[in-house]
Amino acid sequence: MQLYSYWARATLDCLDAEGDSYHLVAYGGSNDTQAAAQEAAHQLLQIRQARLLGSGILGEYPSGSAPLREQLVQRVQNAQGRELGAITRNRYGSLVLNAPTFMMLDVDDHDLQQSIQRKSTEMPFSLGGFLRTLFNPPPPPPPLPLPDAQAQLQMRLAAWLQLHPTWNFRLYRTRLGFRILVTHQLLNPTSAEAREVFAAMPTDSLYVRLCQQQGCYRARLSPKPWRVGWKRPPHPFPYDTAAQRVQQQEWEQQYHARSEEYSVCQWVGEYGSGHVCPEAAVLTELHDAACLGDKKLA
Repeated sequence: MQLYSYWARATLDCLDAEGDSYHLVAYGGSNDTQAAAQEAAHQLLQIRQARLLGSGILGEYPSGSAPLREQLVQRVQNAQGRELGAITRNRYGSLVLNAPTFMMLDVDDHDLQQSIQRKSTEMPFSLGGFLRTLFNPPPPPPPLPLPDAQAQLQMRLAAWLQLHPTWNFRLYRTRLGFRILVTHQLLNPTSAEAREVFAAMPTDSLYVRLCQQQGCYRARLSPKPWRVGWKRPPHPFPYDTAAQRVQQQEWEQQYHARSEEYSVCQWVGEYGSGHVCPEAAVLTELHDAACLGDKKLA
């Protein structure tokens, strides 16, 4: 789980080897102190300047899959002090639950409908049937009713549980799809078992890639600002001045006030063994308290 408690920004106006001017920006993070984050940002800035003076190509940050630059709101621990996850505020202002091994799946209506349509067009080939229809085509059969997205997802869960009866799923409706929590055990998002679940449900491909790159699952706990009639935060994180921090606090007050009239997800049901491991119980309770309700979804 690539999360930092402290973030800092460093900037530099410089010239490349040909005399062209550049305004370089680098962000550094640390779990120790704000000063350590600032030092990390300055070191990264020096690396980028060296690249500019050498090859002339800045490229990406040298750390590969960079940690998400999000404000850390709360670290979540169990009674023994073990860290289970964290809540951050993402780039457009929503609160997000991050958990390294508590599996949370994001399934879109669009992906479910596509899988339904693919299955409905899959017909076994028959030579005799092909010849009969070639010379005497029958009238097209009436279209069969297709299961809706929720019914199709429930059938997928039932099929999985036939093979894995010890598993347990909690299913929620979101505005444009579904969210699934796996509660019977913890799973690393890069494991082979997790990849099987991602494919079976089917989970949004961009979400899967993000989970695997960041080493954690993510679930939004508060509405998207534009769905509650509000705007994005006025400044990107981290904030450079006291005035920006004040403006951010004012933005958050308005955002949370507007969010009270909305829910992020609605309860559908529980499927499987009913088992909830202790770590999953802590995060499930936090998740449901934050975003479960019967109000308009946002």
